[in-house]
Amino acid sequence: METAAKVFIIIGMIAGFWYVLPLVFGIIALSKMKKGQMTTGWKVCTLLFVNLIAGILLLCMPAAPAAAEAPAEQPQAPTEE
Repeated sequence: METAAKVFIIIGMIAGFWYVLPLVFGIIALSKMKKGQMTTGWKVCTLLFVNLIAGILLLCMPAAPAAAEAPAEQPQAPTEE
């Protein structure tokens, strides 16, 4: 579904190239999808300004898993002084 959303974003950018908003929001949306930082706000902006189908596909996609967290620190044994 992510690939289809990317294709529709690109189609929306090509179809609306004479407007500024589809280009700006399309480029930002594609870069955020690549990094895995796509938020609901950007999904809605894509829906409104770039392409309706791409926005619907993005909203239907499950949220990307959070980046791997750093392992918790293990308690250290007390040292004798």
